[in-house]
Amino acid sequence: MNVTPLWVPIVVAVVGVVGTAAAGVGGVLLTQRHADRREDAAWERERERERERWAREDEMRTFEHRRTAYASFYETLKDMALRAYDHGYGLSDEVELPEGWQSPTFRNLQLVSLYATPSVLDAASSAYNAAWRWGHEATYDAPEDPTFGDLQEAYDEAEAGVLDAIRIDLAVPGGNWSSCRD
Repeated sequence: MNVTPLWVPIVVAVVGVVGTAAAGVGGVLLTQRHADRREDAAWERERERERERWAREDEMRTFEHRRTAYASFYETLKDMALRAYDHGYGLSDEVELPEGWQSPTFRNLQLVSLYATPSVLDAASSAYNAAWRWGHEATYDAPEDPTFGDLQEAYDEAEAGVLDAIRIDLAVPGGNWSSCRD
């Protein structure tokens, strides 16, 4: 009878155990590698979503600052024009416009320059300059002076231009609003 040496079954058993252990470890490593890749991809997607959310928030915040700057500028521009108008019609108490009568509008123009698009900034500067000239060159209590009318007309055109540029930049629906001035 042919007898198998004792070491053969022991070697087969050891090889089987080592093979099973190696297959188990290999399977775990392969599964872990796939899980790590999925996790890395999910992490990268999450980071991209965060970046997009931050960009949207920054854009919304900038839009809000721009809207506020435009509204403040337009409000002080209208006040500046009213002072020039009152001066020309003699409705103010002062024969000369006081020093710094244009300063609030100028400060708001500086703020607009931080947030405005080039077209809005150009229109705002033109409107400011037209209002300043109107008040500076108008003669007190002389509304019949042709210069007064010319300056007022130049201001009205510049104001319409800045209002249109602001509305376009802010994407306010309704088209050209020049005809809706007060």
